[in-house]
Amino acid sequence: MKPPLPPLLSVVVPVHNVEAYLEDCLRSVAEQTLEAIEVVMVDDGSTDGSAKIAAEFAARDERFRLVRQPNAGLSAARNTGVRHTTPTVPYLAFADSDDVVVHDAYERMTASLESTGSDLVTGNVWRLTGRGRQQAWQYRWLTAARPRTHITRDPRLLADRVAWNKVFRRSFWDAHRFAFPEGRLYEDTPVMIPAHYLAGSVDVLAEHVYHWRVREGSITRRRTDVTGVRDRIAACEQVSAFLAGRDAAQRRAYDASCLRDDFGYFLDGLPMGGEAYRAAFLEGAGAFVDRAGAEVLEGLPVELRIKWQLVRERRLADLLEVLAFERANGTGTFAVEGLPGRRRAVYPGVRGASARLARTDIPAVARLLEARWGADGKLRLRGYAYLRNLPAGSARQRLTLGMVRAERGRAVRPVPVRSVVAPEATVNSGQELHDYDHAGFEMVLDPDGLPTTAEGGGWLVGLVVAARGTVRRVAVRAPDAGADQPLVHDLGDGRRAVLDYRSGRLRLTVSRLRARADSHRTAGTEGAPLEISGRVLDGPRPTALLLTREGDEAGAERSCRVEYEAGSGGGRTTGPDGAAFTVRVPLAELAAVPPPPLRTPREVEAPGGTRWRARLLLADGTRAPLPAAPNLPPPACADPAGDLMLDLAGPPYADRVEHTPEGGLRISGTYTPPAPGTTNAPGGRLVLRHETLHEVVPVAEAEVAPVEAIDAGEADSVPGTTGTAGTPDTAGGAPTLRFSALISPPLPEGRWEVRLDDRPVHVLGSAAARLPCDGVGENAVRLERRHGDRLSVVAGPDLPAAERSAYGRRLLRAAHHPDRHTPPA
Repeated sequence: MKPPLPPLLSVVVPVHNVEAYLEDCLRSVAEQTLEAIEVVMVDDGSTDGSAKIAAEFAARDERFRLVRQPNAGLSAARNTGVRHTTPTVPYLAFADSDDVVVHDAYERMTASLESTGSDLVTGNVWRLTGRGRQQAWQYRWLTAARPRTHITRDPRLLADRVAWNKVFRRSFWDAHRFAFPEGRLYEDTPVMIPAHYLAGSVDVLAEHVYHWRVREGSITRRRTDVTGVRDRIAACEQVSAFLAGRDAAQRRAYDASCLRDDFGYFLDGLPMGGEAYRAAFLEGAGAFVDRAGAEVLEGLPVELRIKWQLVRERRLADLLEVLAFERANGTGTFAVEGLPGRRRAVYPGVRGASARLARTDIPAVARLLEARWGADGKLRLRGYAYLRNLPAGSARQRLTLGMVRAERGRAVRPVPVRSVVAPEATVNSGQELHDYDHAGFEMVLDPDGLPTTAEGGGWLVGLVVAARGTVRRVAVRAPDAGADQPLVHDLGDGRRAVLDYRSGRLRLTVSRLRARADSHRTAGTEGAPLEISGRVLDGPRPTALLLTREGDEAGAERSCRVEYEAGSGGGRTTGPDGAAFTVRVPLAELAAVPPPPLRTPREVEAPGGTRWRARLLLADGTRAPLPAAPNLPPPACADPAGDLMLDLAGPPYADRVEHTPEGGLRISGTYTPPAPGTTNAPGGRLVLRHETLHEVVPVAEAEVAPVEAIDAGEADSVPGTTGTAGTPDTAGGAPTLRFSALISPPLPEGRWEVRLDDRPVHVLGSAAARLPCDGVGENAVRLERRHGDRLSVVAGPDLPAAERSAYGRRLLRAAHHPDRHTPPA
């Protein structure tokens, strides 16, 4: 065993009653790509098996040491850990024992400090729950790296108040004698914000470095805890006092951030809290606002200005009414009174709950509902756009103008827009005060009217919305994260159009193809390479196809030589047909590569290690994606962005989607059984799984059959079935099967993921172009593509359109039960 490297980083891990999570945490630290670490675990009087797990780690890895102490709290455990680290180790970090550190976080963070000389580095954070991981909302602003910045130059760092996503220069930590306050909750803020201010400079990494676990069932309890609210307010007052003698403007900015972020968490808990909690909140938060002054409210959103004014006036009953209104309508919904320039936000039925509106208090909302390419080669978009809280009573009372703006440069082009009815706008708004049904729009984009852009450039799609004397410009966005995916279309003349989202904004890119993969085949013998054929259409000819396994981007690339037909000319492609090429990919060798180590928490769906990304290597050493024909079948097919990938696992791919005269939806495609013996079974298990409730419904009319069992006429028209029947299509040599399923209404309301043998069904590019696909008749269902290339079934509520929105249901209650305009709490 090689001797340990002198440590570059000390990591302190406080431990207390986390036996269910501790193994994952310590393993994530032990398997860091930065091996030169020392880890001090502090058992803070655990009464479960946590100390035993920590002791076992210390016994088998000499970089780990265990310190034991009676229970004294998180701050005391951290401070104890720092005292037991080696003072001469250059860097210091903290990890909470129920969280998970990203596998290369410490290497990236220490390398940043070594390069810049900054005093601390902070990184992006995942929020980890039993349902997987999501971007932590506190760090949504973190989209680009910022070396050698400072909190006075980037006030968004006021939201960066935790210790565990950072690495500190040890000399900086010791020079300022930082220590966590013991005996109270919310111990990070009084150390982290002063550290930001006292640092000479700070490095900010946009890449994620940490998985912050949010344990289910504990949020509501913490939100209404009397000690918690008192300690949080005290922590914020301590930091505010620290800033008071240094920078008055920064103190005001910090106080405003406390009202916006820290205290808002407890403000929303008031309806759930008891009398003691409400009294503690009004006493502490009221004193904070009194001390901060009315001017600190000026930059807050209007709904917060109203609520904090009610706190200042100690009007608890009115504040609870406002919070009850928000529970029914969502934050940021209110009525608007007055003329333009003198408008006020008003909460209906709450006396005096109003405030003057600023320009930013009336944002525009624009969402894309559907995008389709027509037979005329034009792109048709349907969506909705409205001014929040300023609904138009009819299409005549609003004006919507479409435009596209060059992503690079200042070119702007108008796009005709037609107003349509869109009930989805009111339904998706989730509120019951306003009617947005007249907010729908349709626009047509002609790619021939948009110049072909350089690689990486495109046209951002936006709108100008005007109603009731207010005008806003807004970017079109996806209705939710699952719909944020590309739509690829081959224009047929060596150009390709891709509709996608850049930083959440809808973008259309028209580009000229450098090359394209058109087909592939195998020789029919086991272990034979896959021959991918295509054409180089423009520019210098690639020399190799480079393959990188998904989830193992740091691993070695596999290189496959690009071969050209004899007599096809020199090193540059000319002519309308381009130059034909062939690449031989050794599928068996790729399949034999050991799987990459598992580097994600168990709650996160890990890459299977069977997908390989393909890129062309050009003569000058640059790499470029290789576009693929949309009907190219597995194992080498187009990914959601239209570029070539190899999927060796043979997951289910739907290559046909269509609606039936009876109102159902039929899907069919290919897949490789996941285990021996499935081939001869009468059929795989095809089910629908509810995305939210995880309820599973079997598909009654589903069948799976070997390719040779398909009628010959059908096989000729189905991707992936050409050639010898039963020919292995994957590296494992398993025969490709065809599945078919009829999804018929009725189906319980919601969005359902289609799964075959417990694997998600993906959509081939050629079939994706026909989505969404709607059934016909009563209780019809709808097929959509979600999360890139996964097939999803949507079943709407069994309600008339007027009853699907909270707004429509309020009108019905008012009509039929005028004495009860709102449902009981």
